Amino acid sequence: MEASLMASSSGKVAVVPLETFRQLITDVLYNIKSYKLPQACKRLGIQDSVGPDDATEAHASKRTYISLRIADYDREALVELARKVLDEYPSDALADAFAEMTQHGQHRVSQLVRRDVLKVLNRVDLLFGGLSVIESLEEVFTAEHLRVGESMWVDNASVGAQVLQHYVRNPDWSHEEMLIECGALTCSQVRFFALLEKLVHPMTRRDDEQAELAAAIGDALKRDGFTLKQTSVESQYPIFSVVRAHAGVAGTMKNLIFASTGEKPELVFRDALNNDVEITKHADKVLVYDQPLPNSGMLLWSDLRDWYAKMQGVDGVQGAKMLYARLRQSVTAAKSPGEFAIFHGYYDRFSKALGDRLPALIPQVYLHYDPYTRRARGDEKYLARQRMDFLLMLERSVRIVIEIDGSHHYAMKDSGGQGRYIASPRLYAEMAAEDRRLRLADYEVYRFGGHEFLDVDLENWKVGPVAQRRVAEFFDRLLAKHEIQ
Repeated sequence: MEASLMASSSGKVAVVPLETFRQLITDVLYNIKSYKLPQACKRLGIQDSVGPDDATEAHASKRTYISLRIADYDREALVELARKVLDEYPSDALADAFAEMTQHGQHRVSQLVRRDVLKVLNRVDLLFGGLSVIESLEEVFTAEHLRVGESMWVDNASVGAQVLQHYVRNPDWSHEEMLIECGALTCSQVRFFALLEKLVHPMTRRDDEQAELAAAIGDALKRDGFTLKQTSVESQYPIFSVVRAHAGVAGTMKNLIFASTGEKPELVFRDALNNDVEITKHADKVLVYDQPLPNSGMLLWSDLRDWYAKMQGVDGVQGAKMLYARLRQSVTAAKSPGEFAIFHGYYDRFSKALGDRLPALIPQVYLHYDPYTRRARGDEKYLARQRMDFLLMLERSVRIVIEIDGSHHYAMKDSGGQGRYIASPRLYAEMAAEDRRLRLADYEVYRFGGHEFLDVDLENWKVGPVAQRRVAEFFDRLLAKHEIQ
């Protein structure tokens, strides 16, 4: 595999050119037997059917057979095809290019900043701690890349042999020089980030040494809008990931209490030290997801579906139907036109398009918990906005709160009757203060006004065209912002 990509004149490592991406897809499919290739192309959606002459054409030239059929594919079509190809035919080179075209397509780290990061690494003693240098480099850049230039006639011709000679046996290369020779300045961004994450993994270094190196690398990355941040825990050791600077919520999820349909649940701590909670009353009014999040930090619909299906003792298809119905029940119980429009619009628009890559839009989530009601507390202080309308948990601990503001969020009913509301500076101030608190904790908060959903018919549970368009435009831009293709 070629681990490096061409650098542009601007100093940014270039995203894969479209023709190169097309060629990588062709290279993967070329490995399929010629007599199986037409059926594989049909299965991947490259062709609608298999004709009587297709096998002969594929046998004559597999590369031409594939190239002709994808020659007119634009970027979007190639990305979707690559996704399907990778599901069936794993390839390091294509996976790298796919990552460059999707999750790393917009936000890039320049060669200047990469050099700054590599200079930081010269401060440490053993780059990979007690781990094997060659095995660690193979994990990041692949063994195939380290064998590039290998020759039975010329000593030290490959990258790996050069590393052994100049870095391991006779160390006259610095960490920086060695990594440059391995392609750290020109490799894909996903591999560069994988290198940094390995250097601060607890298998490589721990405690103060881990924290200090993570901080130093993070400072160097911030020029291009990235940093190193703890995103999870493994065996009580912190795991760091490269994330967008100022994005993502610190800490790990302990309990997700959501899909409320009525009375507030009553909680007790089974183990206060470990934050283990038990619902002692109204447990039937909420769902509690207590599984660990994937290392990515994203909670997908498929994760939630599989958990619910297992809990109900049904298969995935039935579990998906039951879970959707349960979440919809939570939304409809709120009797909010905006909440129904958001929920219906999101899943209707993206469930088929994204499939198992769909982030779960979670309704009625308890963010805080106060064991008392406002009435019981009287004039005492209470936790504002204990329940969020919707929550999205994306990669790198990005957490997005979506709120729909009815008049009760900023006004109080007129005691004189007639169903009128009077603006309440106190309610508005509480709402603004809570937004500040959430944003300072690195949550993203998006608000809709109830007036935006006037064409939602709650009586018949129908969403009008204006609300549909508003929800679609919002989620299209939100998912694009977070590089969810």
